[in-house]
Amino acid sequence: MISLKLDETGDLVFSGGELAVIEGPEELAQCGRAAIGTNKGEWFLYPDAGITFSKFLGKEINEEEMRDELSAGLLQEDRFQTVEDIEFTINRKSRTMLVTFTAVGTDGTRVQAEGVEVGAG
Repeated sequence: MISLKLDETGDLVFSGGELAVIEGPEELAQCGRAAIGTNKGEWFLYPDAGITFSKFLGKEINEEEMRDELSAGLLQEDRFQTVEDIEFTINRKSRTMLVTFTAVGTDGTRVQAEGVEVGAG
């Protein structure tokens, strides 16, 4: 699949005055980043897309529940077969979390993305 390339803030990337495109593992990782970077209900065209950010708020957060929510968000992308690993670092002051994930695509391709920001701030 070919997609428009997005930068770390979600903006479109231009190269030589043209929209940049990506494909392969890089494109699949970008889809995973978008899935866990979207608050469920945020996108009016597909309100079930994304994860429930409220599960990541509060003083009594449950890390297992958070990992389950992140996995479920990633598996919304049909081309992911399994999620092998999810690690995150929480920044309580900014109310954000940086996520690194490793997943395997349905074609066996291993995909990793680092520093995906999930936030409610």
